[in-house]
Amino acid sequence: MDKFYKEFGRTLRERRIKANLTQDDVASRVGLGRTSVTNIEKGRQQVSLHMLYQLADAVDAEPASLLPPRSEAEEKSELPAGIESSLAKLDKVEQKWAREFFDSPEAVASLGDKR
Repeated sequence: MDKFYKEFGRTLRERRIKANLTQDDVASRVGLGRTSVTNIEKGRQQVSLHMLYQLADAVDAEPASLLPPRSEAEEKSELPAGIESSLAKLDKVEQKWAREFFDSPEAVASLGDKR
């Protein structure tokens, strides 16, 4: 998910600059602090659905235009080849669960961070 929010933030920043706005300008338009806008643009802060609409209005953009394309938003973990091939045999729900497990700190520790 980190890649999704980084890409969203990058796009928001581009639209803000194109609209000739500062982070303070956007922050005041949506009721946030400048630091929050900075964190959103860097992908460190997630935004709620209603905030997506407010941010889009602030930079004069359609909400959907701020969202990254699905292919760029999807993140695949870098798992060892044996695990990756085993995941391919699972259905999508099971794959999602397994990827979330393998991305957890406990799994990384048990793998000895061999990813």
